Amino acid sequence: MFDSKRSRLLLILLAITAFAVLAFAACEDEEEEAEIGTVDVLGIWGDEELVSFEAMVAPWEADTGGDMAFTGTRDITTVLTTRVEGGNPPDVAIPAEVGRFQQFAGEGKLTPLSDCEGLEDTVRDNYPQGFIDLGSVDGVLYGFFMKADTKGTVWYNPGFFADNGYEPLTADSTFADLVALSEEILADGTPPWSIGVESGEASGWPGTDWIQQILLNVAGGAVYDGVIDGSIPFTDSRVKDAWEKFGQIALTEGYTVQEGAVGINATNFIDATYPPFESPPEAALVYLGGFASGFITDQFPDAVAGEDFDFFPFPGGGVTGGANIVYAFNDDETTCSFLNYLASAEAQRVWVDRGGFTSVNSQMSLDSYPDAVSRAQAEQLTGAEVFRFDLDDAIGGALQLAFFEGVTQYLANPDNLDDILTGIEASRE
Repeated sequence: MFDSKRSRLLLILLAITAFAVLAFAACEDEEEEAEIGTVDVLGIWGDEELVSFEAMVAPWEADTGGDMAFTGTRDITTVLTTRVEGGNPPDVAIPAEVGRFQQFAGEGKLTPLSDCEGLEDTVRDNYPQGFIDLGSVDGVLYGFFMKADTKGTVWYNPGFFADNGYEPLTADSTFADLVALSEEILADGTPPWSIGVESGEASGWPGTDWIQQILLNVAGGAVYDGVIDGSIPFTDSRVKDAWEKFGQIALTEGYTVQEGAVGINATNFIDATYPPFESPPEAALVYLGGFASGFITDQFPDAVAGEDFDFFPFPGGGVTGGANIVYAFNDDETTCSFLNYLASAEAQRVWVDRGGFTSVNSQMSLDSYPDAVSRAQAEQLTGAEVFRFDLDDAIGGALQLAFFEGVTQYLANPDNLDDILTGIEASRE
């Protein structure tokens, strides 16, 4: 009797022990499955912007033990499309265009934000509705805009302007006023502009920023929207007029320190930001998005925002802007952790503090920006009465690349503009 009881007790203990071992092993397996690993990220940044992005990601890596493997390319549309079509998409893409984003979402290749716990709520609660709409396809939210840039910024040297009696333009100024200011500066012996459109495989895009900003402020928002949706072709006379006005600045003799088309096509867009801030200035003005402030301060580390460099709004009042949209091709634990971090004001504040970054997260107050210039950019971006998403980023794909190439062709052969515009429109998908 005693032996029988002892045997049953022994069997029970063995069963409990076995169950505990299995439960422990299962917990270990769950912990291994939930372990943060490496996230494969494809974006556009290099040089100073990449350093700032890596600084932004560093706290996530330190807190989670995760790692980011980043590939940066200005030719991201081509690279991303090739990887997706080849069945090897990155975990996360952060381009500055929405054309391919909309295509991928429509084809069912993207992961909705709702698949990552808490992410969709964070975005809907803290981001402007306009940007939520841009990140949605067929009512499903697939992406969020982590970094935005106003492209309504004409950069100048306040000291140089004060010494020569030049007055910065305002949003109420016109394109004719911009030409008049250029003539005034040229008459005093300084090239009014520095322009560079070289950017590797994506060369030409800085010129598209000129054209879109002119198009919005001269032809209006309806024409701008029509070019994006295809109801107004690139061959339209109002679009051609925007190109010719860009050419009036870029190709008028004496207007650029690069001395015309050959120099403009050969000058890297980052290098083009430097001449107005040399001592003495080699040019008076450079037109580039808000991110140019980061290039300026990197090249001239002692430059003080608002004193040594500043911007005035592109004449006309309307503002175009670029934005980096974040989206994912899976809902792995590491991917979701990374996305939740990037969407937070805490993460974005790291780059805001470094300069050259504007957030559209409502938790980022204007007081978070390090200087008056960056605050003014944020105010311009979020407060513009007329705002449009960057045109070439909105159209994306082959049409975007043709737009880029068309700029370099136009600068080299302005008399061929009609044929160039016909070729660009022919690439529309």
